[in-house]
Amino acid sequence: MLLTAASVEAAAATPAARATVGHLGPRPAFAALLLAVTLSAEDAHPNTLAFATTVSAGVSERYDNNVMLQNEGPLARIESWVTAVQPVAGLDWRAPEPSTLTLGLNYAPDFTFFHARDEESYLRHVGVFNLDFHDEQWAARALARAQFTDGSTEGPTWSTPEEPGTTPALGAAEIRYRRRNFFWHSPLDARYNRERGYVRGVFEARLWDIMTDFKTLPGYGYQNYADRTDVNGGGEFGMKPARGWEVGAGYRFGHQDQERLPRGVPYTYQNDYHRLVGALSATPVKWLRCRGEIGPSFHQFNPAGLPAGADPTEMLMYFQAQASVAIGRDTSFKAEAFQHLLPSTAGRAAFQNIRATGTLDHRFSPKLRGTFRFDLQEYDYVRGLDLRDEVFTAETRLDYAAKPWLAFSAWCAWEWAVNLRPGITGREYDRQVIGVGVTVKR
Repeated sequence: MLLTAASVEAAAATPAARATVGHLGPRPAFAALLLAVTLSAEDAHPNTLAFATTVSAGVSERYDNNVMLQNEGPLARIESWVTAVQPVAGLDWRAPEPSTLTLGLNYAPDFTFFHARDEESYLRHVGVFNLDFHDEQWAARALARAQFTDGSTEGPTWSTPEEPGTTPALGAAEIRYRRRNFFWHSPLDARYNRERGYVRGVFEARLWDIMTDFKTLPGYGYQNYADRTDVNGGGEFGMKPARGWEVGAGYRFGHQDQERLPRGVPYTYQNDYHRLVGALSATPVKWLRCRGEIGPSFHQFNPAGLPAGADPTEMLMYFQAQASVAIGRDTSFKAEAFQHLLPSTAGRAAFQNIRATGTLDHRFSPKLRGTFRFDLQEYDYVRGLDLRDEVFTAETRLDYAAKPWLAFSAWCAWEWAVNLRPGITGREYDRQVIGVGVTVKR
């Protein structure tokens, strides 16, 4: 659903030819109109510095029939047209040959307007820096994404005395990202290769700073938010037993922080964790590629922030995996899944963040392409709350390239949420968003 998942939130922030539902993301959904004009200039002479600049501007329009993700309560079934203006300015630099070093810097603001509910409108500034280097033995990749959203400082009110309600499934992460907040994500990867093995070092930092007003309103379900961070790093040693195969074992040490709210129950699920991972990367046949890592994650919580008598330790399963399948010359399928613990920003709790996505892409002709995408996201709360939510999304999309400089698109997506714990109601919702678009570039 959101933004997020780590790998999704780290994607380069260029405006897509579709709008997104959610953030961190960014999870595709629906857009209506997209107009993009791209100007680029490149000076690439052998053995000299090479620069490439990109300037683009996009406008999108979509219809959303459940903006606040509520079927019951004071914010239920709010419908709206949504307009987004998304310019981009970027600069890429390539070092002189024989070096393979490339650097990139992009700025991609997003002006989004909800016509029926202005408090959901925002201006988002996104800056992305990327680095890539590789030679016969060494490789390094870095991506840093800084994102500031200038949105409302008021949290949503899910319940009133006149209209009782509750927080939607997954804590309505998409709505949180519309509020004033700062998000940072910076995965780093360095690797030394040998003929029969490799050594790899990794580091990743994520930070969520939510800048909404803290309020205590008796009788009202006002949403307060807590800041959080997740930082980890470690190493990995691997072997190459055969061509196209790599297996490895590694260790990660990490720390997660969760802000202690100024009033109310004084719990915080900050913790240190140790991960043991087994890694695999394989191309067993030419049409299949897969890679991933899996292992136990041992979490040590701060006893001072826990309820009396709570166990300060937790062992949970961690994994992340990706696969791509070339079904034919014109058809491909990509899948991704992950699971890891996160402290909640919507309450004093911690949950297993679980997500699986799959995208089927087919080219009907040189000009017409179709895409079907499904997404399943689950929050399985292991501390603080007895909740388990799932949100499903299915999206279809058509892209038609009428001319090299002109393309048309159409989208249709469905989203529905369920609560898997008996006796809890009000977290379920359903949603549809539809759109058409046009892209112009030069």
